[in-house]
Amino acid sequence: MSTNPDPKGGRRRRFSVGTRVRTPHSLDTELPADQWPLASGVIIEDFAGSGRLDPKAYGRDWALPRRWAIALDDGNLIFRDSENLDDEDPDTELV
Repeated sequence: MSTNPDPKGGRRRRFSVGTRVRTPHSLDTELPADQWPLASGVIIEDFAGSGRLDPKAYGRDWALPRRWAIALDDGNLIFRDSENLDDEDPDTELV
């Protein structure tokens, strides 16, 4: 289980496989990332123990490993780190 600070309230939220989350996502390649709408889905895999390296160690700035695999409700599979997630349900248990 991972906790993530809530940027709006300074609280920490729990994430684990099976948690429903929201994250910015768009298939529009021309839309800037800071304008992506929120998409809902469920965390299906945790890659915390996969031996992640510092991004500079890969020698590239694309296709870097992420902590969580998320199956979006629209059928897309995406990968995100904890700081890019928010609970789908605002009443989710807080740490």
